[in-house]
Amino acid sequence: MDRQGRYEFFAQQYEAYLPRVLNYVRLRVESEALAQDLTAQAFEQALIHIDSLRDRDAFGGWLFRITRNVIAAHYRRRRPEVPLEWAEGHAEADPLPESSAERSEELETLRRVLADLSEREQEIIRLRFVAELPHREIGQAMGLRAGHVAVILFRALKKLREQFE
Repeated sequence: MDRQGRYEFFAQQYEAYLPRVLNYVRLRVESEALAQDLTAQAFEQALIHIDSLRDRDAFGGWLFRITRNVIAAHYRRRRPEVPLEWAEGHAEADPLPESSAERSEELETLRRVLADLSEREQEIIRLRFVAELPHREIGQAMGLRAGHVAVILFRALKKLREQFE
């Protein structure tokens, strides 16, 4: 494929994957600005290395592997600190205190239950439900077979259901 064809392909994939990558990164970092920066870095790395992509159908998994590496590199460089002011500015307004308290309790239970899962199970859940990747692309991103991803996801969701009840 010629250079122009590669860039057109990349532009199409960028449009398709940008919201999913950004949502995934948002879950992994402490601020919106940082999420946007790391997402841009991931796409920049993908564009730089687009010639190494052998199978166009593998773009999603390949891109999320790059994204995971960008996030890991960020955390290797520094430990995250979330300023209290940031948390105050992101509080949700809810006119009904009962529903807010109930939602907070459910979210806390969900966080606790998710924390009991292995890092690999948590990562597969993030890639499946936040990034909306199919099993095949999750497998490509994590170096697993699609069938193995499906089994891990099934078991993790079963654990979550059992513990959440």
